[in-house]
Order: sequence, then structure tokens, then C-alpha cells
Amino acid sequence: MSIDLRRYALRGCLLVALLLGACATPTAEKAQPEPATLRVVLLPFLSHAPFFIAEEEGYFAEQGLRIEFVRLARLVEAIPTLAEGDLDVVGGALDVALLNAIARGAKIKFVADKGYISATGCAYCALMATKALVEGRKLDSPAQLQGRRISVLLPAFSGYLVEKLLNRVHLTLNDVEILDIADNLEPEALEKGTIDVAVTSEPWIARILRAGQAVVWMSAQEVIPDFQFGVIVYGPTLLERNPDAGRRFMVAYLKAVRRFNEGKTQRNLEILAKHTELDQELLKQACWPSFRNDGQITLQSVLDFQTWALEKGYLDTPVTEQQFWDPSFVEYANQVLEASSQ
Repeated sequence: MSIDLRRYALRGCLLVALLLGACATPTAEKAQPEPATLRVVLLPFLSHAPFFIAEEEGYFAEQGLRIEFVRLARLVEAIPTLAEGDLDVVGGALDVALLNAIARGAKIKFVADKGYISATGCAYCALMATKALVEGRKLDSPAQLQGRRISVLLPAFSGYLVEKLLNRVHLTLNDVEILDIADNLEPEALEKGTIDVAVTSEPWIARILRAGQAVVWMSAQEVIPDFQFGVIVYGPTLLERNPDAGRRFMVAYLKAVRRFNEGKTQRNLEILAKHTELDQELLKQACWPSFRNDGQITLQSVLDFQTWALEKGYLDTPVTEQQFWDPSFVEYANQVLEASSQ
């Protein structure tokens, strides 16, 4: 064989080897994620919809995660268990109990948005009032709340909302009668007149409206627009022991948030109806919460809430942004999702 022919043959072999190597590389690099089981708290609100979507559409499974959902009535019940590492993820409304736990050294942090009060959105959270008061022109002004019986959870986001409204007319929480009634009991309490006003959110708003027990008197965005009412919280398992699982959970969660933000599609309705046990017609009527695609939170909302809690004596000591917020999980998830969409 001539030198030229041997040269061409050698080049051909090298080209084939390079092509085979290029074809083999993606398979070799595509490592399966380490399997992990996470315990995630569910509360009876539509703001948990991304969890349902991520489960049903296989987003958690894509990340090698098996999710055990733990149903609770209120966020405060989950905080000690989360801090001890027996729960891994909690999503709920901004609460003084979370900040107090962090101030006392609990290894928990906010890691993503789980709902905010959109200034231009519908009334996902609102003050519901009895028809008799509204139709009788007895609640034409927040000043007429003085002495009224209000169902509101203190010290939490809902308490902050009510006091911000009362402050407009130089009133405080001391000027109203506070009752702590469970969400599922508020419709009956409004119907019987046991309470005059209730601070609630979906799906309870739609249920109350359907039953005709009360009306939306004032929406939350009329009082605190763009407020960060909901957060995803990680405990020590995902913050320290297995942050890789925390990153993978966030990829699945934000992928589900983006699907949720497509709106009341038939598929979203089917998933929510299955997991909330609400009929699709009620879900169509209900206001769906607002989520940010990138999972970032409004830090100023948390700081404003903390200032209020300190003034009320609900909070022992303030915590810094670095103590309560870890943006690394959403930053990682956004990079992954952006790369996969290209």
C-alpha cells in the first residue's frame, strides 16, 4: 500500500473512532440520580398544586425522588419535626413560628416562593364577611371593623394582613375580637353569625361563595400587594446532609410551577381535582395563587413581616436575610431548566 493510501486509511480510522466516541459520550455522562425518599408536608390549600403536578407528571421520578406526602392542618405543627429532620420539605404561609425557630438555631431555611399576593391577580386570599353586614352597609369602611369578631390566625401572615388594614383607620388588633377557627369550620361560623369576618384563601373562598354563606369583602392585594405570603422551607436533611436531593427536588418543583402557570388547562384541572377532591367546576371558579417561575421570593415582604412581629412581641429576636433565605436551590434549578429548554 502506498504512503498516501496508508495516510488516508489512518485518517479514516481516526474519524470513525472520533464519531464512535462522540456517540458514546452522552450515554456515559448521563448518570442516574441517586434515589432518595423525601417526606413533604401537604396543607389543604391550592398553593400546594405544584407538588401534585410534579408527582403526577413524573417530575419527581425524573429526579430520582420518591415523595411521601404528610397531610397536616397547619404549618406550625410541622416546624419541630422539620427542624429535627423527620420531615424534609414544608410549604406554607409566612409564620412567626418559622422565624422564631430560625432565631433559636433551628437548621431550617426558606428556599423558594410558594405564592405571593399579585397586585393584579384575583382574590386568592381575602377577608370574607357575612352578607348581612355587607348588604346592611355595616362594613362600608375598615373603621367599622371595630368590635367585630374576626377569625384570623395569630401570629401569622393573616394577622399581619388584618392589622395592616386596621392601621389605615388608626385601629389595631386590640380593637377587634380575635377568634381562631379552623378553615373547615369558618363557612358554618359565617353562616350562623358566630363570626363577622374571616381571613381565608382558596379553595375555602370558592366553597363559601358557592354556598352563599358570605361574600368577599376585601382582597389581600388591596391591602398588601405583591406580599410574599408563601414559602418552601427545607430542613437539615436537604440543607446539610443531602443538598443534592434538595437541588433535584427544586428542579421538579419549579418545572411543575411552570406547568401550573399555564393556567386552568384540562390536565391541570384533572390533577388538582384528583388531589384536592374538589370538583372541576369549583376549581374553575376558584382563584388560583400566583407563583414566580424562577422561585425567587420578595425579601422585603419577609423583613416587613418580621418588623411587625417584633413590634407585636411575637418574635424573640430578628433574623438576617442570610439566616432565613438560601437562594442556591432555585438558582441551580433555573440553570438546569433553562439548559434543558434550549
